Amino acid sequence: MARRLLGPLMSDGGTALRETLEVYLRHSGNTSETCGELFIHRNTLTYRLRQIEEVLQLDLDDGEVRATCLLALKIVAAAP
Repeated sequence: MARRLLGPLMSDGGTALRETLEVYLRHSGNTSETCGELFIHRNTLTYRLRQIEEVLQLDLDDGEVRATCLLALKIVAAAP
């Protein structure tokens, strides 16, 4: 189920988006900390987050959605 949720971000083309989502969620949505860790401009972060929402068809403003995505990322990372 986790792979199905994150499927569009699991390809080679989704690497930057997957990393952006992971860092964004790890920093609890703090844009300044996310931009600092990724060394990207705030506009780049906003663009990537919009792309993620569009590709995954979800709303990152929803706390339950963010929690589900974070759990899915951890499950996929732990899977062999």
